[in-house]
Amino acid sequence: MEYGKAWKLQKTLLDARVSGKIEDCLVLLQHPPTFTYGRRYKEANLIFNRELYESNGFAVYKTDRGGLATYHSPGQVVGYPIVRMHTYTKDYYQYLRMLEEVMIRTLSDFGIKAERKEGYTGVWVNEVKIGFIGVRLALGYTMHGFSLNVNNDLSPFKYIIPCGIQGVKITSIREILNTNIDIKEVYNKLANHYSEVFQVQMITMENRDLIKDMEFYETIHEDSYTRFINS
Repeated sequence: MEYGKAWKLQKTLLDARVSGKIEDCLVLLQHPPTFTYGRRYKEANLIFNRELYESNGFAVYKTDRGGLATYHSPGQVVGYPIVRMHTYTKDYYQYLRMLEEVMIRTLSDFGIKAERKEGYTGVWVNEVKIGFIGVRLALGYTMHGFSLNVNNDLSPFKYIIPCGIQGVKITSIREILNTNIDIKEVYNKLANHYSEVFQVQMITMENRDLIKDMEFYETIHEDSYTRFINS
């Protein structure tokens, strides 16, 4: 799903969540080649100017999330929890640790031992970064979320300073295991581990009654994987 469309989708879901029309939800999807940067962005995070990226087929978005520059592309799974954070924790940093735990458990299912790195947000395998986090918290509700490298082309990461960390190396499940991974399997594993970590039950997208009045229903249904949360 194109990043701008997904961002608009998040805002639509957030408005519906705040107004009580829907429960907490988790959207899992992929983006076309896109560079994004958050509120803490510095010019040094993008090595080239915006026009050069765009002329070479990359979308570029300044966002309202936390974090610095990152890269999205097909084969990377992006997760957007639209939730009332205080239902699960009152500590913003604990919420980030919970998102990391979801990715760590998912990677473990593929036989990959991942871990946190002191002083940094995200998930690492032997000092190489594989999972990323950037969240916006407003009025107690979250937008944006996490991304996990699965089958994606890693080479465009060299065109930025990922997460503002000079010299950081990036990897993916495919690079570690030397095989392509079924993205739907990753969707399911992430959703299941999210359910475990946040101690919620997931209600699948097929329950149309939850979102029948939302203009983005068909877009969500066709281009992404969404589950609603019954806490």
